[in-house]
Formats: sequence, structure tokens, C-alpha cells
Amino acid sequence: MRMKITGLQDVQRALKKELDKLRLPHYALVGIHESAGVEPESDGMTVATLGAIQHFGADIDHPGGTRYVVGKDGKTRFVSNDFTGPVSGVTGPHKIKIPARPWLDTGAAAGAQEYVDTIRDGIEEGLDSKRIMARVGLEAEGAIKDYITNLDTPPNAASTIRKKGSSNPLIDTGNMRDSVTSTVVRKKPKEGL
Repeated sequence: MRMKITGLQDVQRALKKELDKLRLPHYALVGIHESAGVEPESDGMTVATLGAIQHFGADIDHPGGTRYVVGKDGKTRFVSNDFTGPVSGVTGPHKIKIPARPWLDTGAAAGAQEYVDTIRDGIEEGLDSKRIMARVGLEAEGAIKDYITNLDTPPNAASTIRKKGSSNPLIDTGNMRDSVTSTVVRKKPKEGL
């Protein structure tokens, strides 16, 4: 019995074309990018710098000069410069330790299964690698923002909670969380987590 297969070369070309779409390397960069700008109500600190401080922790040399009162309960409370009542004292120079609260890589890792599902779905839909990575980037943004929203350790100091009115260690105004975005690039990044 003899068989003649027609159209095999067309099928091979079509398969190669589809495979080539996936071979083009694209990377989803997710985090706080330079375009996020300066953190509002700061002395020029970028949002990316704030994110790094929160992620890795920091020791800050505070010059002192913060006024405080000691209440009847014996607790010390910092007061604003607008406070007109009697103060108990003024702090001297000291170090402030901001503990590390890794949010970027840990938050991104929380969405690992969703990324696999997104890639699989994109391949099934016939998308190219750029569009697939754009979807993965959006998934990662969501995973990281959820992680930031739900993080509760290490906890804020009681004075920080009073000042900002929230116990979430990584959210004050929400600007840092809202600044987490993604972009797709062709070259593998040389820096980042």
C-alpha cells in the first residue's frame, strides 16, 4: 500500500512559525519602576527607594529634635510641631531601625501557579511571547499588591500605628503599592530581584 501525504511542508512551516513566536525572548519586569517618580510628602525620595527600604530594611540616623510628652499612663508619645501644650522633652540623635519586609520577590512567588496557567492559556490561544508576558506581568502585579495589602509582620511600632492610623506595615498612603506596575522587555534585565 502506498500513501501520498500532501500539505506536509505547509504544516511544518506553520508549526515552525508558531514555535518561532514563542522563541523570541520577552521578560515581564514587575516592581516599582523609575517612572513612579517621587514619594509624595517626602524630601525627594523616589517611590522605588521607599520600596527598597521597605524590602531590605534600613538603619536611619535621625538627627533628633522630635518633641514628646509623657502621659499620665507613663507612655511616651511624639507630638507635632503644631502641638501647643507643654512637652516633656526633645529626642537627641538616634538610630531608627526599619525592619526588612520582603514584599517584591515573596509577593511575586505567591502567584507562581497563576503564571503557569496564564502561559498555558496564552499558548492555547496562539498568543506570541510578548502578549503572554504582558498577561503574566499583570498577574504578578496583582499577586504583589495582594501580598503588600495582607502583610502584617514584622508589625509596626505602636507609635507608627498611631501616626498613620493603620497597622499595615507597608501601607501608609497606598502610593507604594499602587506604584507596582509591569512592563515587557526583550532583553533579560541586568539588575533587580
